[in-house]
Amino acid sequence: MIKSEHHPVITKIFDWYIPHIIKKDFARVETIGEWQSITDRASLIIGNHVSWWDGFWVLHLNHKFLHKDLHVMILEEQLKKNKILSKVGAYSVNPGSRSVVESLKYTAELLSDKNNAVVVYPQGRISTFTGPSFNFKPGIEWVLKKSNPIQLLFYTAFVDYFSERKPTLHLYLGEIEFQHYSLIELRDKYRDFYSHCLSQYAKKEL
Repeated sequence: MIKSEHHPVITKIFDWYIPHIIKKDFARVETIGEWQSITDRASLIIGNHVSWWDGFWVLHLNHKFLHKDLHVMILEEQLKKNKILSKVGAYSVNPGSRSVVESLKYTAELLSDKNNAVVVYPQGRISTFTGPSFNFKPGIEWVLKKSNPIQLLFYTAFVDYFSERKPTLHLYLGEIEFQHYSLIELRDKYRDFYSHCLSQYAKKEL
């Protein structure tokens, strides 16, 4: 697997570049809800996996709310194509291979450091903005069982154009109490959160 690091120069460049391209490519970013910055435990972030933008959106949220060292689990085949991302917190997972165990152990290791925030997409694949089933992969349950109390954060992203040339990004934020949830329990918690966000978003469209 490919582990993450935070190269000081490359990280500084990305910290400038990502807000720049978000501002350039989106008409505006609307954040609904907030995340509390907790300094005595690591943060595990779960979101809907909808595009290559995902990790960059969380980078924006981390700068706004958490101010932690951000690490993002992404597919190894994608990270090999964009190796520079490993210099700004990305690390790899290769589903179906023996190295998955190594990736999960590394995730749990990252979550043992209170200064870290870790982003995972347990559904394991990119899906549409609306109507995903969120069938989580079992690795996330293993990570939770190996973790001491951590901050469990959710987000959901929606994008729309309406009558504008550039889209608007809507980021809905939430948090649940930490427990050693089973795979089904965590999946259902996220499904409930997503359904609530979708309901709010649908009202916004009217």
